[in-house]
Amino acid sequence: MSADKVVRVLSDADISRIADTLELKHTGKNSDFLIFETLGGGFTRQRDVAIPLAEAGEILDALNRGAERLKEYEGWVDPEKGFAEFEIRMLRLGAIRHSTVDRFTFESHPCAHGHSYSPPHEVVANNYYHVWRVTSPDGSICIELSPNSPLSVPLISLDLEGRGSRIESTLKVFLGGATGGGDLSNRAIGLANSFLFELNARNGTLYALKPRLQAHVRPRRAQSISHAVRFPKARVPKHVAALFAMASDARGGHTSSFLAYYQILEHYLPAAHKRDNVRKVRRILRSLDFDEEKDSSILKVLNSVDRAHGASEGEQLRTLVEECIPEDRLREFFELDHGTHFGKRGPISGVVAIHLNSGESLGSQVAKRVYALRNRIVHAKDDVRYAEASVLLPGGHEDVRLRPDVELLRVLAIEAIVDNQ
Repeated sequence: MSADKVVRVLSDADISRIADTLELKHTGKNSDFLIFETLGGGFTRQRDVAIPLAEAGEILDALNRGAERLKEYEGWVDPEKGFAEFEIRMLRLGAIRHSTVDRFTFESHPCAHGHSYSPPHEVVANNYYHVWRVTSPDGSICIELSPNSPLSVPLISLDLEGRGSRIESTLKVFLGGATGGGDLSNRAIGLANSFLFELNARNGTLYALKPRLQAHVRPRRAQSISHAVRFPKARVPKHVAALFAMASDARGGHTSSFLAYYQILEHYLPAAHKRDNVRKVRRILRSLDFDEEKDSSILKVLNSVDRAHGASEGEQLRTLVEECIPEDRLREFFELDHGTHFGKRGPISGVVAIHLNSGESLGSQVAKRVYALRNRIVHAKDDVRYAEASVLLPGGHEDVRLRPDVELLRVLAIEAIVDNQ
């Protein structure tokens, strides 16, 4: 622990406030650390994670002056200081050499922010960190990549001797003094995204903001695992097999998996739609009042064919789900414990909630939800017609909660393949 940090006594109420804000469970403390257990924000819990006592005091000070965690991203806003801090992650293939960074230059102007670190680098706990800072021409705004402040300290995993330290670079946005919380969040997020975009497009450095993870129920795999390996019976087109493998690779992210499973459903849409059309025409022809000599009877056939040609993708998807996936298979899936994910208060906006006892068939509800999600992922048009269905961003706060919907698509894809043997 740094000698210049003052450790003050924290009351139980102070500790509870820190724990509640960070979504932690306080389990104890020692001479240097508050010790916690994580409550969610992922699929595993961590025990014996800690915050240094001195830094816990600084977090409490920030809370007392009105600092808040961001809702969409891992980070904080401190309105009184006009300051925002974001945790970031370096994307795959984004690593750059120290020698490359040493050639970078940074646009800087005089400012009055009192930064903790100075470019081009800083040594903290014997580790070398780059410090990147750019400043607006009038000096009112600075954006900085540098070691984290206590407000955004990553949780420390203690070793067997009760010691630990961890420092990460975070992205900081300094505005010109006190700023309203909502305005600060919007401006800071906009500046952070613009800065990271230009680092990627101009400088070849791949960073992204970390979406905020919140406690949620771990999704259940709906397809039971068989321990009997057999000679294959299913006939799977090669591109369907490739898509299924891609969808099962979690490294691509939930939106990528969702779209790969959806493409499998798209492959079978024409066949399901054709079967449904043939069934409807055959039903007309078998009708007791069908008379091939009457124009009205022939028009029934023609109208059925016309409606089939004009069916939208959403309507075709509903046909596929209702024709290819047994309702009891869907009911079995939704009877698993998915928490509130598929309810009205689920974490994904702009989609249909699923009700097992609704007057509408499960297949129809599922098709509407899946198609709405598909549109939110692929439609990013800057058009007022799409304003109510905002794009579902890869790596965003909804993407990290999309897993149960991906599991639903997996069930639909498997059943569609089986039904089309």
